[in-house]
Amino acid sequence: MPTDHASNGACSSSGMPSAIKRRRTSSRETLEKTNAVADMQIDDAETVPVIGKVTAIQDVPKWQETTEASFGGIVAIRFTQPIAFDTDAPLCSLATGFIVDAQRGIILTNRHVVGTGPFVGEAVMHDHEVVEVQALYRDPIHDFGFLKFDPSHIKYMELVEIPLAPEQARVGIDVRIIGNDAGEKLSILAGSISRIDRNVPEYGHMTYNDLNTFYLQSAAALSGGSSGSPVIDIEGRAVALQAGGRSHEATNFFFPLDRVQRALKLIQEGKPVLRGSIQTRFKYVPFEVAQKLGLPEETEAMVRQSRPHGIGMLMVATLLPGGPGYLAGLEESDVLLRINGDIVTHFVSLEDILDSHIGRTIDVTVVRGGETVEVSVVVQDMCKLTPSRLVTFGGCVVHDLSYQLAYTCALPLRGVFMTTSGDFLPGMDDSQGIIIDRIDEQAVSNIDEFVEVLRKIPDHEPTTIVSYTITDIHTKESNMVSLTHQWNQISMYTHNNSTGLWDRTKIKRCPRPADVSPVNVRLPVLTDPRAGKAAGLMQSIVSVFCTLPLCIEGINKPRAADFGVVVDVARGLVVVSRRTILLSICDIYITIGNSLCIPATLRFMHPEHNFAIIQYDPKRIGDSNICAATLSTKRPQQGDPAYMVTFNRTSNTMCVNTVVSDMWDIIITPQFLPHWRCTNTETVHYESKLLSDFRFGLVGDVDGCVQCIWMPFMKTHKSDMTAGLPTRYILPALEALCRDEEPQLRSLCIEVEPLSLIAARAGGLSDQRLEEIQHANPDRNMLFIIQRIELLSKAHGVLQDLDIIVSINGKLMLHIDDLNVQYTHGALDLVILRNRCEMQLRVETTAYDGGVNKLVFWSGAIFQAPYMALRQQSSNAPSGVYCTDVASGSPADQYELMASYWITHINGVATPDLASFEQAVRSCPDRTYARVRIVSFDLEPAVLTVKTCYHYWPTSTLTKDSSTESGWRSSDEN
Repeated sequence: MPTDHASNGACSSSGMPSAIKRRRTSSRETLEKTNAVADMQIDDAETVPVIGKVTAIQDVPKWQETTEASFGGIVAIRFTQPIAFDTDAPLCSLATGFIVDAQRGIILTNRHVVGTGPFVGEAVMHDHEVVEVQALYRDPIHDFGFLKFDPSHIKYMELVEIPLAPEQARVGIDVRIIGNDAGEKLSILAGSISRIDRNVPEYGHMTYNDLNTFYLQSAAALSGGSSGSPVIDIEGRAVALQAGGRSHEATNFFFPLDRVQRALKLIQEGKPVLRGSIQTRFKYVPFEVAQKLGLPEETEAMVRQSRPHGIGMLMVATLLPGGPGYLAGLEESDVLLRINGDIVTHFVSLEDILDSHIGRTIDVTVVRGGETVEVSVVVQDMCKLTPSRLVTFGGCVVHDLSYQLAYTCALPLRGVFMTTSGDFLPGMDDSQGIIIDRIDEQAVSNIDEFVEVLRKIPDHEPTTIVSYTITDIHTKESNMVSLTHQWNQISMYTHNNSTGLWDRTKIKRCPRPADVSPVNVRLPVLTDPRAGKAAGLMQSIVSVFCTLPLCIEGINKPRAADFGVVVDVARGLVVVSRRTILLSICDIYITIGNSLCIPATLRFMHPEHNFAIIQYDPKRIGDSNICAATLSTKRPQQGDPAYMVTFNRTSNTMCVNTVVSDMWDIIITPQFLPHWRCTNTETVHYESKLLSDFRFGLVGDVDGCVQCIWMPFMKTHKSDMTAGLPTRYILPALEALCRDEEPQLRSLCIEVEPLSLIAARAGGLSDQRLEEIQHANPDRNMLFIIQRIELLSKAHGVLQDLDIIVSINGKLMLHIDDLNVQYTHGALDLVILRNRCEMQLRVETTAYDGGVNKLVFWSGAIFQAPYMALRQQSSNAPSGVYCTDVASGSPADQYELMASYWITHINGVATPDLASFEQAVRSCPDRTYARVRIVSFDLEPAVLTVKTCYHYWPTSTLTKDSSTESGWRSSDEN
């Protein structure tokens, strides 16, 4: 959705830049401003509680008197939209509203603030009392809605009710817009109304756009946070509602209050707000345009005589296929003349008729090419055309196609619209508006059919999903996905009219039996004779696809795909890059020969080297030509011949013959949000520049053994580097798995980098040591320096950053592989240089714990114990609880609890570990503020307050459990 302070780059049909909604400002930048002292403060005694009956104040200008009297009726709205819906993404923001019924506690604001989906908010009064608000009503198409609060909760100020006066909106009158412009509480901007009959502004593609109404126009420069501000005349009456504008042109658009006044009256009387529709969008056109469309002169004269102040008529602009107007025979460019015999040239009279004839037939007379045409149209209930349910699954959100989107793109009002694609359609661009056409070869036209098909699909079974976008209905895309319900519970949210909340119902699954019969597969064969014995390696390459149900540990890329190499056919073991297997919490699938896709499980992730080992079920494969690659134990040397087998960009097999050019130790710079990096690893590089064009390949030697795997190494979330990983690093873990044992690793938990001997001499290296090193390693004159030591490891506090390692267990450390002895020893004897002195230390190693084993979910944030990359980059651990991710639109997001914060206390209770943290947050009541003491990544302490909302963001845990199929167990939500 366009921001409030910048113009959308799209252009409207008039050739002018598209308008922007006066939405909220970002909560992260403006909450402090919203809570600041108001720009214009007045004493309580001076506040006038009733607008329109202003007592004269001597020597005070009329406008100052009016605006001061209005302050008590204008509120700042802090809100979240916790779940994506229609064109709105989940977010936290703020806007403006004003009280229109103080007795009942009704606040008027914009529809794009209340939203059409789930809403959680609170209103900040003029005296900074805060009260919760619930969505009371949002118009199906127009940009207004009502919020409700309990007036008894306001104890220290008298509420002010701002009266609505739509009839007072006239061209030329001076007005004041009072609201939270750019987050500044009660900013006042002056302007004058220049138009009262402009067509609706165009806010752009895939966002909210109004229809079938006039808008008012004014010249005033407003920005974010002013949505929902009252447009006040000099008597203190609201004549319009601030809605949008073009900030670079200082042009503002106001919504007229005719329909607002009607809706408010019905709500006050306890009646439903009925809204009629014939699924037709009208546009107001001047008489000169109507003439070009065939309006006869005598008809124009008759209309002008009956409507002397009018300058145009309504024209049919859009008809939804299959809608009442379409079926009745209306056509685009028809000029509306009469409804039920009455001349209709104004949107207010049009909607009065439609709203009062729901379920009935109206007679519509239009002018089409100079001829008068009469049709009978059935009026539908517009509220029933607005989705009131949504379904979430695997990070995606779907609901029935809304009237809003249907008329924007002139689509039939049917179909399942995907607001966010999540893991359901990985890689699809949901910004173009995805409509699901078929799932598992079954057509789906609404979310009931969508759920019925989805709940029957077995876990991990490849499923075909056919979809198209609302911007290109002619092109359908077919995607094959494999779904799992371990992480992805099907839930339906239904709007509750009495509470304003969306109540969740878990959908029970009834999957059909999964097809696990073996399938015969054939892998491509390399026939290039230049490959020699390495040609057979092609039959060990498979595709690997990994999806992450959660983005934690600094990882924000939810999916990855690449190749892997089969290293044990009987056990189904495959080696793959850690750039592909980003986290231990994941779903993994292997595609063999582009013929069979089967699930796999994670068996091992190396804490330092860039590889993981996964396993598939060999019983799923029938007759095949899969061969296990033989891994070489030799260290490549410069000049060794190499034969890389791989796939080119057209997926054809190929071979690149080259020679080893160099080996060097990979160094990847840490990022602000710590994520896993390959460390303490030598990589192999080759003479041929062609290898840089490939992300994956098996580099064989003259005997057909794999000397290294050419693979991607993650540098940042957006960039990789490719290099060869020597297979000697893989063998220890692989050999353990082949013995049906779990690999057991220990580590010094240090990160080292090469150091030149001249730098080592400057650090105190003696001439005797220098001669010894040069004699032992004539081709590489270097040692290694410790750059980082993991917090909480046994080496921490014994070793120090910038220590220079001379030897390990009596052997000079001249090569990075000399550090590999750490993996199998409980303690090591090190000789180091520190402060120009040589020291002997015995350092215990730390057992590798396998990574994350528990997560706690609270208020939309994910918490975990300090993970390896975090321990590497932190100099101090203020707590054993770390915030690793925050969901958009959650309480944690709203109250600025960010990923990268350590949590030390909840409501004054210390939380040294996850167990104490879980106990503390589970004791926090719903809809109350919790005091959260945090320490930033840069060790700056602060205290935040977070208001819980368990309705949408319950507390739960995810714990590693080897007894479950996925290896993880979810706790019950509270």
